[in-house]
Amino acid sequence: MERMEIASLCVDTCLGIKEGEKVLVLADKEHLEYGEALNAAANLLGAETAITVLPDPKNYEVEPSEMVVAAMNAADVLIVVLSELAQNQFAHSIARKEATEKGVRYGGYRILPPGSRLTREDLLETGERVLRLIDRLTSADSARLTTALGTQVTMSLKGRKGFGVSPICTKWEPGRWAGLPNFADAHIAPVEGTGEGVAIIDGMVNWIGFVREPLRITIEKGRITDVSGGADAERLRAILDQGDENATNFAELGMGTVANALPVGSNLDKRLLGTAHIGLGDNSVLTGKVRSNMHMDALMYGATVELDGEPIVKEGKFLA
Repeated sequence: MERMEIASLCVDTCLGIKEGEKVLVLADKEHLEYGEALNAAANLLGAETAITVLPDPKNYEVEPSEMVVAAMNAADVLIVVLSELAQNQFAHSIARKEATEKGVRYGGYRILPPGSRLTREDLLETGERVLRLIDRLTSADSARLTTALGTQVTMSLKGRKGFGVSPICTKWEPGRWAGLPNFADAHIAPVEGTGEGVAIIDGMVNWIGFVREPLRITIEKGRITDVSGGADAERLRAILDQGDENATNFAELGMGTVANALPVGSNLDKRLLGTAHIGLGDNSVLTGKVRSNMHMDALMYGATVELDGEPIVKEGKFLA
């Protein structure tokens, strides 16, 4: 698909931008051409638009400058185009959380792999799937995550609210934002201190990429207590050591919700239907109680997720 064709889907179908709305596009230098296409597409709908180039993030720095924050809070719609890693960190920033709480519609744009095709119907179907899964997560008291490789993790979800990233965010709702053009998952912050078990990671991990051999992550009383599995395990331990005291918090259970998507070996793979991921570090943007200077995800394939004993995903097959 052509860049402007995708941009038009994003601003119209995904974000529902209207004439006269104020739209702010934030992009880094590497992805500026995508930001410019989105800016132009919003302008064609009659929106008042502005585009700002963000500096490359340093280490785990995620909070934008005061000037950018002011512009974010003055917008009706915020579109952010960054690298996979920076996009994930920005989504967990205080600035993003505060802007969306005030009513700003937010879309985080991720570059699709070559050969991807999208239709309006695909996007709407994914959006409905996300909403169904959010409801199931919110109503559940407990979850169990397993895989054939040996994952066995249990956790309490009692009193916690499910969240989701959907391609559709045409009206503002608390805690909702759009994954553009077709990034979507549903996730929840387990009750602190309740996560127990072992997670075997055979997919991507932030700051590491696709693991060369499975990682074994031990979780005790809601904390990561051990990581093993070769060179990538050493890298993960080093990353956690660079974080603050809450970097080892078991922060999230998530599930991909996009059908027929292409795997790329990056954070984008979180969207793949039938996958599950755990999050480490910050969970405050998911209404958890732990604030950290990092949030990272670790992906597994062929997952089984049970909510209150009922399978929602079974061996990579989505049932909900």
